[in-house]
Amino acid sequence: MKDVKSIDWIEAATFYESRLGPGMLFDHLSQAVRHAVNVPLRRQHDTARIVTQSGSQYGWQEINVLHHRLRASNGSE
Repeated sequence: MKDVKSIDWIEAATFYESRLGPGMLFDHLSQAVRHAVNVPLRRQHDTARIVTQSGSQYGWQEINVLHHRLRASNGSE
C-alpha cells in the first residue's frame, strides 16, 4: 500500500463487495472507504476491494487502515 500520507482521497474509486456482481462507483476514495466499513459483517467477503481510478487496489486490511487515517484526519480539522 502507498504511504497513507500520499493517498489521493478525492480520486474516483469503485467498491466491489465480492468478486461477483458490479461494483459501486464513488466520486471520491474517502466515500468508498466510508461505505465499505459500514457493510454489515455478514456481507463482508474476503474478496471485497476498492479500486481507484489510477488502479490502486485495497483489500479489507488496507481499507481499515485507510478508514483509521481518514477518521484521524477529520478529527484534527
